[in-house]
Amino acid sequence: VAALAVLVVEDDAVLRRAVCRNLHRYGCRVTSAADGAEGLEALRQARIDVIVSDVQMSPRGGLWLYSEATALRPDLVGQFVFCSSEPLPKIAIGQHHAERFLLKPYAMSTLWEHVAELGFQLAR
Repeated sequence: VAALAVLVVEDDAVLRRAVCRNLHRYGCRVTSAADGAEGLEALRQARIDVIVSDVQMSPRGGLWLYSEATALRPDLVGQFVFCSSEPLPKIAIGQHHAERFLLKPYAMSTLWEHVAELGFQLAR
């Protein structure tokens, strides 16, 4: 079975490294990016199964990445875990109802539960 390929898109370098390290320990193949534009480029370069993305990043954030990524790869709808330090506006939640949201700070075990669930759904 191929390792679950996870893209971590987070502008906070310390948090990005911690998330990557943690997912790697669970056996994931992890790629990382510092913003949405880098994340989109990573998606073009490699097979990605799940995307863990911060919402607020400059110059391109997670919601921008979502619209670009799902236009490029419609199979990624439902494969995002968004992370944000602020609750998302209801309109954003409505537009991204198929995705998962975590409020920062979150436990790495909680993040892993979401990623593992998405990976399990892919395997079915």
